Order: sequence, then structure tokens, then C-alpha cells
Amino acid sequence: MRKKMKKNNYSIKKDKKIEDALKCIELNGMGLIFIEDRKKIIGVVTDGDIRRALIKRKNLNMPLTTFMNRDFVYLRDGKDTRENILKILDSRIKAIPILDNNDKLIRVVSSKNIDWNESTGIISKAKSPVRITFAGGGTDLTEYFYESDGIVFNATINKFTHAVLEKRDDSKIIITSHDLDKVIKVNNISELKLDGSLDLIKSIIINLAPDFGFNLYTYSDVPPGSGLGGSAVLASAIIGAFNNFREIKLDVYEIVELAFHSERIILELNGGWQDQYATVFGGFNYIEFNNTSNTVNPLRIKDDIKDELEDSLLLCYTGKNHNSGNIHNDIRKKMRATKEKAFAQKTKEIAYQMKSSLLQGKIGDFGELLGKAWEAKKKFSKKISNKYLDGIYDYAIKNGALGGKLLGAGDGGYFLFYVPTHKKIAFIDAIRKRKLFVEPFTFDDNGLRSWTTKNKI
Repeated sequence: MRKKMKKNNYSIKKDKKIEDALKCIELNGMGLIFIEDRKKIIGVVTDGDIRRALIKRKNLNMPLTTFMNRDFVYLRDGKDTRENILKILDSRIKAIPILDNNDKLIRVVSSKNIDWNESTGIISKAKSPVRITFAGGGTDLTEYFYESDGIVFNATINKFTHAVLEKRDDSKIIITSHDLDKVIKVNNISELKLDGSLDLIKSIIINLAPDFGFNLYTYSDVPPGSGLGGSAVLASAIIGAFNNFREIKLDVYEIVELAFHSERIILELNGGWQDQYATVFGGFNYIEFNNTSNTVNPLRIKDDIKDELEDSLLLCYTGKNHNSGNIHNDIRKKMRATKEKAFAQKTKEIAYQMKSSLLQGKIGDFGELLGKAWEAKKKFSKKISNKYLDGIYDYAIKNGALGGKLLGAGDGGYFLFYVPTHKKIAFIDAIRKRKLFVEPFTFDDNGLRSWTTKNKI
């Protein structure tokens, strides 16, 4: 609907001859020509008008203005919706000029040039949920599961990273990251370079290679480095937004693999596989990793069990972000050692116990299992915890939590605590006295979702 057109054969200056008008009518194939006076459209002449004028006056040199129709039908730019266009075409009018507020011709619409596939002006949106890992983190590293099978038990929650994508009518690209307060502007995709500024976003765009210019805006409900799988969630949301404009859509596994490729392979950022699967699939997932395949097993947890978990689990922000790449790099170096393999085996056993307990509706020991998962996780690397984080954990246990663990690679981000309902209010008050933030949440079952709208960014 918004494609620009060459106006040379659709309008003619008022002082041109009838012969000139007929040539333009022949070229545009619409049977008419619009009359222009100082760039303003003042009337329209059809081939029938010319024929009748010649029969009546027999004068090839008569001015076009003497027989043009000044009372012609047009639409203002912005009012040229498909509905309005179809209504006018249904009145047997062959061509509709679209004029700006100064009566300048923008384009001409007919029954033959309505583009039903045009997506300029359509906004593509996507959001992808963050995840909390109950147990098994670290065994999703390729270095580990390529020799010993990995298992991760996680779930997504109602905190999201959002991507908003608007096509442009030129090749320019504008990327805005609200979370990092950065804006990147380039004239075309060939100018995107991996230079340390918003490289994850650039990597995804370079991989997707869109053939159009666009404005991309991203923001998240959680801070960067939160331990909730943020980079994979961002990647998933961006891919989801672009996927709306693809003729051949990527399926969920392809989105996971593209997100992993952009972050882990292209940028060589250390980390596992669970984040990409969790955010794209959503819900409770028991994910198995080995050297031949990764299998996502969605779990159907009873509603009353999910409600009880939501009522008993709390997020506690430590006030400190982390660098997961450094921690994963340390873990990767150790994953083949006998001692670390024993720790990994322990955390896999805990993941299995948690899954079995929830499926059977037995959650009485869930808090204790979280604590065991945290103790096993800390043994992977000395970089995972420190005195500050240990202090928060001990304080939480002292004030009513039955157990908990730090989410993500470690060294900061969010703690997940299991607190019995009758102790929750006192627990929250105690945590706030320590000037830490406590947040409830609900589980999200949908994973990545995307849609389109016509609202402007």
C-alpha cells in the first residue's frame, strides 16, 4: 500500500498539449491523467473527456483546463486504507490519486496495483520469557554432555525480554537497546560490524540477513546479568520478531539453533544450551543432552502444584550482576575432571528427584532439594559464590527459607528461595531490611510468542 511510484506518467502540467496528455495516458494504461499546477493537482482528464472535447470543438490546441474535471475523487495520505480504497473502486472509479496536505500527488492506486503482501508500516513484536533453573545447570555445557549425558530441569516465568521491529522504506538500520542505553545507526546491513557494541543483536541480524531496512527496539523486564538466561532470551525475541517477516518461517528448533549459533559460535561466548530451549519452548521442561541429540521433555505439572510453587517461591535480587562467560569458562576447563563429574552427577540426580516429586504432587521436600542443588553447584567453581552471596543465603535460611539457589552461572543476579506460606510475609520483611529486593512471580507456559500490529513505534 505504501510503495512509492514514478509519477511522470500519471500527472501533467496544465499548459501541456492534448497530444502530450494522450501519450501519458497511453503509457500509464489507466485511461486518465491528472492535471498539475505548480505541483498541485487541480483536476483530471480522461481519454473520454479528450475525445468528447475534440468532437465538440475540433481544436487540438485547446487548454487541458477547459475540459478537465475539477471535482475529482481523491484520498489524503493517511486516509488511504484498503477499506477506503475498495469503497471508491467499488463506485467504478478506475484510479484514485493519493494527495498530501498540499495537494501534491504521492501515488495513484488502482485495482491492479494494490499490494496485498506489502508489510511496510506493519510492526512486528515478540517477547520471550526468562527461565529459572531448579537443578542440572552446568551439565548442559557441550564439554560435559558430549561424554556424559546432561540433564536440566527448569521453567519459564512471567518476566520477558521484548523486541519491536518496524520495516523502513530505505536500507537504514537503527538499533535501540533500552537496557544498555545504546543506539546504533548504519546506512545498510553491510556496515554492521562486530565491534563490542550490541554484538549479540548484530550477530543475529547478520545471520538472518534481512533484505530491508528497519528500526529495532529491545527492552527487558529484568536487568542484564540477572542469571535468568537474559542473552538467550534477547536473541530469541529478536529472531521471533524477524520471523514474522520471513516467507519461510523458522520452527522452534531452528530458532534455538540460530540463537545458540549467534551467541556461542559467532561471538564465542561461553555457556550451555538450556537457556535457548527454555525461553523458546516455555513451561516446565526436563531437557536431556547428549552427543547425538537434545531432547526437550515438556512436563504437565498439575495446576494446584504450580499454584503452591508460585506461592512458595520468591526471587531475591542480590544487587549484583554477573559475567556468566567467565564462570562458564572456568567450569568448562574442569568438567572432565573426576571430582567435577561427581558434582555434575549429583546435580543431575537432584533434577530427577525434583521432576519426579512435582509430577507425583509431592513438593514437601522441594525447598530442601533446592538447597542441595545450590551446594552441589557451588562445588563446580570457586567463582560461583563468595562471602557476600553466602551471607545472603544464610540470612534467608535463618529467616524462614527452607532452601534456595543462585540462578544462572553464579557470582550475582537472583537467588530463588523456597519459603513456606506462613513464613513468607516475615521473610519478605527481613529481606527488605537488608535492603534487597524480593519479587513474586508466576510461571509462563507459552515460551516465545510473536505478533504484528499497525501501531507505530
